[in-house]
Amino acid sequence: MYDAIIIGGGPAGLSAALNFGRGLKTALVIDAGEPRNRVTEESHGYLTQDGVSPAEFRKAAEKDALSYDGVSLERDWATNIEKTNEYFTVTTSKGQYTSRQVLLAAGVREHSPEIKNFEQFYGTSVFYCPWCDGYELRNRRLAVMVDENFINHMPMLISNWSSELLICMNGTGEISNENKELFEKKGFKYEESVITELNGADGEVESITFEDGTTENIEGMIAMMEWDTHFDFLEGLDIKRGEKGEIETDQFGATSVPGLFTAGETKTNFAGQLINAAANGADVAKFMIMQLVQKDY
Repeated sequence: MYDAIIIGGGPAGLSAALNFGRGLKTALVIDAGEPRNRVTEESHGYLTQDGVSPAEFRKAAEKDALSYDGVSLERDWATNIEKTNEYFTVTTSKGQYTSRQVLLAAGVREHSPEIKNFEQFYGTSVFYCPWCDGYELRNRRLAVMVDENFINHMPMLISNWSSELLICMNGTGEISNENKELFEKKGFKYEESVITELNGADGEVESITFEDGTTENIEGMIAMMEWDTHFDFLEGLDIKRGEKGEIETDQFGATSVPGLFTAGETKTNFAGQLINAAANGADVAKFMIMQLVQKDY
């Protein structure tokens, strides 16, 4: 019987595990070792860890967390979670484990756009987060993939790193005359047609091809990705979700299922930076520990 089982060994899950160890609670981290950010060569924005590879970061984070008595790691996939009375049963591909609490820190499921060759460049010259990789793309000619919800926000934001932008709607809608006028004034090009292919070599994108036959030279891209938290192992739990399918939680990560918590990207339903996930994992873990202490007291 563990005090907590943590699903996911990324920055949120391992930060939580470290805090459980320091809080003298037993915690099992279940992680398959296949993180969403494994395509990324370098991670940025984390003080003292700027430029670290995700693999290096996880190795150091595991060492920190596992140095505490009571914290253990199973390299495995979670396949089901059930709650009976006060306890949870977590089933994996290799066994079953029980706990008083469960923390979902599995990140998000990421869905790439259906563009030929996209995966060849994703993580090296095509990214989704300007805060993570905008600096490396600075002063390049960039394609910025948007839809109607982000057409006013993303070109403005990306213009901080480059003044040569190609705004791409990828067939999701039309650009208003007002925005066309603004983009032309800024010297930005725009294209409403569907993106069919990216071209280049050795991870460096060099051109973008559209359904109408148009080809434009580019040196990088900020792409729209989609994420969700509809993990198969959650099907045995009646979790309340919001209008966009996100798991509803309070500020401390508590879900509608007592004892079930979320942290990091699973909590925000959005792919974020390491530093934010790690900080949130620590905060949620401390609240979970306080609940255990209060109950035992």
